[in-house]
Amino acid sequence: MIRKRIQACVVAMVVAAAWLCAAAGMLNSLPLYAQEPAANSGELFEKEPGAKHERTHVIEDRASPDVENDSAASSISLYDWFVRGGAFMWPILVLAAVGMGFVIERFLYYRKMKLNPREFIEELEAMIGGGTVEEVERLCRERNLVIARVLGKGLKLRKLGLDHVEKAIGAGGAIEVAALEKGLNILSAIGNIAPLLGFLGTVSGMISAFQSIAAADQVSARLVAGGIYEALVTTEAGLIVAIPLLAFYNYFVHRVESFVAEIERLASDIVEKLVRENGADKA
Repeated sequence: MIRKRIQACVVAMVVAAAWLCAAAGMLNSLPLYAQEPAANSGELFEKEPGAKHERTHVIEDRASPDVENDSAASSISLYDWFVRGGAFMWPILVLAAVGMGFVIERFLYYRKMKLNPREFIEELEAMIGGGTVEEVERLCRERNLVIARVLGKGLKLRKLGLDHVEKAIGAGGAIEVAALEKGLNILSAIGNIAPLLGFLGTVSGMISAFQSIAAADQVSARLVAGGIYEALVTTEAGLIVAIPLLAFYNYFVHRVESFVAEIERLASDIVEKLVRENGADKA
């Protein structure tokens, strides 16, 4: 058991790292993330206001196609991107690994539980419409499905009255729903904490950037833009982690809500059938 958990943690860490790097790689491949040659940015800031001809020359060089091509091609590596984010990138990576671990575990668990199996539901509906309550109970007992177990618990108590049937189905459904929702609160928390942690890293980076600017004798565009760029990396990483995790969270919640709605509908049909049969017996 422990070995399987360790393997799952390793797989989740690898998947999270690949996911974070892939998303960052796609973003860094955009022209927006390209780095311009250092000489141009520094030279443009350091020219004297009266040097009109030289300033025009620099601007023309920056607008030339060769410089633009070199700038677009000089995007940073994923390693540099991660390192520039600073110490806050590590907890964000851990959150990504934990969140992806829960996503993989929930996918496998829901697949194993076979929520809302269409074939069984259709067979059960046909049995409720044309069969007896005993046949419905036998069908639920023979199938090892979540929805069959919940309905079967209520049908076992049908001789005690409809109130007992409804309470048993409600209690069984609550137990199964609690198992289905396991870990979803953690997934939601990670989806909310990751961007906040990234924003905290950005604030910390901005403070360091402004301290560097205040301590510098001569402020250049490279110094200002570089500090702000590095500060914003953690916010980018936090959003890369949070957006998919929140999407998975809402998907899982939808699966659970669909399961609950299906149980309530079938339970209502079963109770209605019991009422009809009890009325026929009394007549």
